[in-house]
Amino acid sequence: MHILRKTTIATLAFSMMFFVSCEDSGSSDPATSGTLNLTINISNPEAWPSEGTVFVSLDKTWPPSGAPYKSVVVESSQVQGGTISLMFDEIDFDSYKLASISWRDPNDANPQTNQYVWGTHSGNMFAPTGQFIFYADATEFTFSQDLDTLSLVIDATVNTGS
Repeated sequence: MHILRKTTIATLAFSMMFFVSCEDSGSSDPATSGTLNLTINISNPEAWPSEGTVFVSLDKTWPPSGAPYKSVVVESSQVQGGTISLMFDEIDFDSYKLASISWRDPNDANPQTNQYVWGTHSGNMFAPTGQFIFYADATEFTFSQDLDTLSLVIDATVNTGS
């Protein structure tokens, strides 16, 4: 009986040490991606088109040289009080040229002319001199381990070219 008690006490002691040593100390792995929070202020939500697709996109290059890095379709029902709130997560640590909202005209099959940009996070369509620059002056933003969450605002006006 004396040996059984010593064995039981020893087993309990070793079990407690094992469980204490296996305690989760949290993740020490560094982040590898970021989160972008977008607030899109629509100045004229009542003009939202009944046809076509509205995209919110994130581009690594601008002017674009292919599909956007990330893109999501938004609907008029997402506009609350003139505002759409979106979150893009798992964004690669990298630099990005433009966050934008645009409408694709369903009656224009030409990809060179069927997109209407409603707004961007920065930049201008025209330079102060009136020269067409199409948001080439937009401020680039970067995600990294030091900056893995960013909030941007896009001021947009519904435009269907009519």
